[in-house]
Amino acid sequence: MAVKKTIDTWKLKHWYNVVAPKFLGEVHTTLVVPASDESLLENRVISIPLKEITRDLNHIYTTVKLRVSEVKSKSAFTKFIGHSVAREYVLTLVRRRRDALEVHLPLVSKDGIEFQLSALVVTSNTCSGKQKKALRNNLSALLKEKSSAMDFGDFVRAVLFQQLSGELHAKLQKIYPVRRVEITKTELYEEFDVPQPMQLGEKEEKQKAEEKIEEPAAA
Repeated sequence: MAVKKTIDTWKLKHWYNVVAPKFLGEVHTTLVVPASDESLLENRVISIPLKEITRDLNHIYTTVKLRVSEVKSKSAFTKFIGHSVAREYVLTLVRRRRDALEVHLPLVSKDGIEFQLSALVVTSNTCSGKQKKALRNNLSALLKEKSSAMDFGDFVRAVLFQQLSGELHAKLQKIYPVRRVEITKTELYEEFDVPQPMQLGEKEEKQKAEEKIEEPAAA
């Protein structure tokens, strides 16, 4: 009786170094990913702490989301598709007798890249409804102005390295005492994104209607 030989597929995999996007210097990160074939790596989404790119422990609470765009010589080159700040870090910013104001808005960079952004403003003390509205409106206006004046890579770099937060803090401070401004999330709109379920349903209904029209009349 022949004995079946088991093959350890894990040993057949190759390891590829993840390379940061161009605007982050295309440095080799500390992360390596396995794949049995280069083609299987293309378009793979990878989430990695920013500190694994910068080697800076101050970036431990920031996660960047990358998509593999090209594979060369055991190196997986990536593009940036989003970032997020850890919830546990955000919770440390919110305390009693402070207000936490969130803003979510779509933005377009100078080079025409469309993306979503979420930001958080933490005040030093509780404030009135009028003051909250003024802070939100001014923050939204400043973000739109800043994104439209910068290329996407430059804008994201300013977000990741807290430069933008510092500028926003200084300007909002003139309206009401602000303790912290944090860009908590960015998300790039991609071709991979699918239409909303409602849109898909509408498309199916339209196709069904067209099929009924094309059906021949009964003899």
